[in-house]
Amino acid sequence: MAPPAFDYSNGRAVVQHGSIFYSPNCSRPVDIPQEPVHSSNPFRWHRLDVSMFKQPVWWDQNWAWRSFIPLAPSFLFAPFEPLCAMPRIEEVRFSFSAPSGEMVTQIRFRLPEDDIRRWLWAEDLIVKAAYELRLRYSIAGNTPPKPSSFHFDRAHKSHPIAKRMACLARDWFAVWMGYLSFIIAKSENRVAKTAPADPSSAAPDWYSYLLKQPEFDELWLDGLSQSAVCTFDWKTPRAGIIFQWSVNDRDREPIEWYSKHNIPLWFIWSNREEQAIRNNTDLNFLRPPDNLIQEALNILFAAPGLPLAGLIIQKYFALGNDPITNKTIEFLRLQYAPTFVFEYTAKRFINQEALLQETEATADARLEVFKVLRDNTIKATAHAASSYPYHGLSATAAPHAAPSVQSQDVPATVRETGRNYNEFFAAREKRQQEMIKLESAVDRQRRESREQKPGVVNATIYEWEKTQSSGGLELYKRVKVNKKANETVFHSYRSHQRLFNAFSNEWDLCEDFQFGIVDNTSYSDDGYDSGNDDVYPVNAVSQPTKAPPSAAPIDTDMGQSWCEYSRAPLETMSLVYGYVPHAGETDIPPTLSWERMLNFMGFVRNLEELDVGEPERSAMMNFFAAVLNAVNTYKSDKVVAKNFENLSLLFQFEHVRRPTEDLFVFSSPKSDSCRWVLGVHSATAALYVCRYILENPMAHTIVTVAHRLLDRGIPFRTLLPLTCSPRQVTIAEPYVPRSYRLSDHTFTKADFDVAMLACRSVLSSPQGRAALLQGGIVGRIAREYVSKDGVLSGPSIEVTAHRVGYLVPSGDNNIKFCDDQLTANEVAIICGTYSLHTPYKGQVAVWTWFPPPEAWVHNRTGCHWLDWTERCEDIFQRILTGIHDGTGRPRSTTQWLTHLRGQNVSRILIKHNDVRSQQFMDAMVPIGQ
Repeated sequence: MAPPAFDYSNGRAVVQHGSIFYSPNCSRPVDIPQEPVHSSNPFRWHRLDVSMFKQPVWWDQNWAWRSFIPLAPSFLFAPFEPLCAMPRIEEVRFSFSAPSGEMVTQIRFRLPEDDIRRWLWAEDLIVKAAYELRLRYSIAGNTPPKPSSFHFDRAHKSHPIAKRMACLARDWFAVWMGYLSFIIAKSENRVAKTAPADPSSAAPDWYSYLLKQPEFDELWLDGLSQSAVCTFDWKTPRAGIIFQWSVNDRDREPIEWYSKHNIPLWFIWSNREEQAIRNNTDLNFLRPPDNLIQEALNILFAAPGLPLAGLIIQKYFALGNDPITNKTIEFLRLQYAPTFVFEYTAKRFINQEALLQETEATADARLEVFKVLRDNTIKATAHAASSYPYHGLSATAAPHAAPSVQSQDVPATVRETGRNYNEFFAAREKRQQEMIKLESAVDRQRRESREQKPGVVNATIYEWEKTQSSGGLELYKRVKVNKKANETVFHSYRSHQRLFNAFSNEWDLCEDFQFGIVDNTSYSDDGYDSGNDDVYPVNAVSQPTKAPPSAAPIDTDMGQSWCEYSRAPLETMSLVYGYVPHAGETDIPPTLSWERMLNFMGFVRNLEELDVGEPERSAMMNFFAAVLNAVNTYKSDKVVAKNFENLSLLFQFEHVRRPTEDLFVFSSPKSDSCRWVLGVHSATAALYVCRYILENPMAHTIVTVAHRLLDRGIPFRTLLPLTCSPRQVTIAEPYVPRSYRLSDHTFTKADFDVAMLACRSVLSSPQGRAALLQGGIVGRIAREYVSKDGVLSGPSIEVTAHRVGYLVPSGDNNIKFCDDQLTANEVAIICGTYSLHTPYKGQVAVWTWFPPPEAWVHNRTGCHWLDWTERCEDIFQRILTGIHDGTGRPRSTTQWLTHLRGQNVSRILIKHNDVRSQQFMDAMVPIGQ
């Protein structure tokens, strides 16, 4: 295995326990534990919590699998579907016979029995899969406790205890995800001990083996394959591993293996490693840059008023390495320091001689105080960093900074997303105030009507789920509710826990909201149930005191979300094709009827309702004929050029930037509610933006334009100018098969439902907002799960903190325009992709439930309108109808091209409009402007 090419700009160095640790592939603040003297069971503690296992672990053959524990796994996959929504706690009455013979009744609290059975089912399959694969590949490692060890299957003394134990058990499935991840990763290079692999199957051996077991089917295995268990990329942050690479251990997996699976690697950097690299230059890839080490030392030496570097040098030469007399050893052991570390510390010492004399008498006491503060800071920042991996998480309250926390110690993700719900609603209100200025009379009437009488059944509802961070910080995540459960979920909250937004017809629900008069009724008991309840009625008969509100089912039914497309021919003709009313007569006669013209523009139903009066109707038909005529035809180009000339006089194109050939950037009209600028990738889209702004230049802002593009399904970007290194480029990740079927497999609605669970997981990730920005078929699918607010809030933490996504030079030094970006793998999951194979090795086809983007926009399909038209929606709904009635099946790209084959006139219309738009924008906005 070739050595990895580490990019140390994504690395980090820390100083803990007197040693320097560095990571070539992890920039997350971590808390390095003391190296254990001997192997011990990490699960021996009484009160276990998944937050105890989110930091890097020292390599140990029995427990190295803990390095694979994911920090923020999604449960939106088939094996974990029962865990997607936290069930409601129900109150039950227990009746049992006391030792005296008397019947005793008690009130307790538990999960509904159906949910208990579903959780146990999920646990049994995960545990069974891990057991089977461990045996097949002879993989060493001790197993963790089961989630049921937290007693989610029993009743508890109080509502808070029942809820806490259920939350602990639910989170504990992440530990088993890590355990199974490790086993599957190890299986890749292991020869099965029980039976040889199937050479005719394109699926991994572990997948094929489990498929032969009676407990597992393809749907369950698809979900497992697409979940965090089998996702070994940078978007699935994991705990990490620590070891000293200069010390050989034949049982330890190689560095390349951990790097391949994107496990954060942490190494000791001492004079031993330095000498090893001098003796073998092939190890140079493991040498950390001096600036990385210097940054860690600067943070260590930054204690105000304490000359720590000077004290370390002074006491090292005066007291040696005795930890009893030399208190500085706890901060840095110079005995093992590499050359650069020793020289840099000595240089700092020279500059601190005067301060050393001033603090000599109180040095030891001040060192003890500083150590406590520093340890607390390290733990706080490390725990916070392991708890902020997702976009859309908001702190329940403003986090309190630990003493003497340096700004560089605070993870960027915390600074970006650490806000409470009031700030979220304030930002949304600010954006909507800009959009209200452009409301039509009809929209205003509808909004005011909703304000007077808010609806529930047809509204969009979001629940704010509360989760516990590893550092004890409580966070919120905004989750869309299945519309079928709107009323049930709505009525499970009190009035002060609901907030209605009339502008977007949305409800936000959370137990912690305090809007209006607050009902202060609450439970006071909160604790941890260890299961040692002497009076627990083991054989008692229980009965719910009232029917609990059911948890919202996971919504895989599609086609009912907001979807806006134009039903105004004049609007479409003007904004998309550049028609200007009353621009003058044309001598190009129409060749098509009004109805046929509308049809070729994407209008489908009730065309008689779309009539336009004369003389506008005739002028539009003449203009349509001109656009349809061949480019570089004198008469046609003259008609179109006349409309372009009007635009060139009205719009200030000098304010449009064009850093690359296919990117047009609009920074005005400015908005007070966003920091990003708007970008589009085609000249046709750029002209749409220009024309739309000119409709109301005094009221429009970047936000109102973006909102319009969202409504019409037009692709665009929310570009944030950020400082980036030259090595940080747009992410590219090729498609890798995850779901497998034989070519004769009979697809059912159940296959589709599992595929859409995986789709929803991608769309709920930080970069999932990029799907809605992408427009087209991917954007339409995303409308089912992604809110407009998630897009208008701007790029996610993947961009702001990690610089991962779409990155393009802005033309301004190291500043790049950045936005979220989907990978080929993520697009494949959104479209519901399978690899179909035959009994003959090498014959594999790729089929999808929805047309892949390359098929949707292909010039043979006629679906490549700039905006999402009525015909686009008609095609989408027919696909869904076929899936639901059992006639729809996944198709190959070639089959989709045949299925989507559009009308030739539409294809010509789109092509000629794009060519003329490109010619005009090339003249008005040259590349590099």
